[in-house]
Amino acid sequence: MPNIPSVETLEQQLTPLVGLCWRVVETQETAATRAITKNAEEQLRLEQLLDSSKPPLPEGCESLSYLLATPFRYPPLQYGSRYGSEWEQGIFYAANHKKTALIEAAVYLWLFQQGPETIGELAEIKDSRTLFSIRLKSQKGCNLCTGVFSDIREVLTYSDSWRFTQELGSHLRQAGADFFWYPSARDADGINTAVLSPKAFVGKKPDTQELWHLHLTKELCWFGRGDGRYFEFSREEFEQQGLMKHPCL
Repeated sequence: MPNIPSVETLEQQLTPLVGLCWRVVETQETAATRAITKNAEEQLRLEQLLDSSKPPLPEGCESLSYLLATPFRYPPLQYGSRYGSEWEQGIFYAANHKKTALIEAAVYLWLFQQGPETIGELAEIKDSRTLFSIRLKSQKGCNLCTGVFSDIREVLTYSDSWRFTQELGSHLRQAGADFFWYPSARDADGINTAVLSPKAFVGKKPDTQELWHLHLTKELCWFGRGDGRYFEFSREEFEQQGLMKHPCL
């Protein structure tokens, strides 16, 4: 196991960075609360009550779209995330290209699908997802894909352990990084993004939003658009490459 770069070493690697990232979220064109309320007034009141029960928005997120602010609002899950421990503020994860973002989404959909003891209705899921982009800019960015970090690249892409990357993420926070790029663990040619501070967002809302239709089975995951564009991924290929492992399973 290579040594984790120290805070001091990472401070020296911080540099001005700009870029565009893509994130996949559940489509929420129609608020779920509308189905259980009689009119717009009731819906608004219910939305206000629900919002008041959520954790307060962290500093710097007050004016952001919920699509950008939500990851910072909640702490990570029981086991944390790839670059964040269960004790640290949430991280906005995304990818530098649409395909990589959809690959990451496909893997987590299959992991979700295999959760129940009996798969039932989850054997086939037909739904939709929103793919949105946001520009990033910071004087304190870090690129873990460069040759400087070549000796730790392999451990950054482990599918079944986050121990190394979580400590590295803590060091990057302490070094003052606003966001950083890192190699995708699911897409061999892909680059992912981890935004630690909302200061890295150029705008207050996504630059673009796209609706993608989803068809998931135990074997295949298909994302398609009405204009004929699509991506299809095979679970068998991911399993053969050992990419369906997860630290929480």
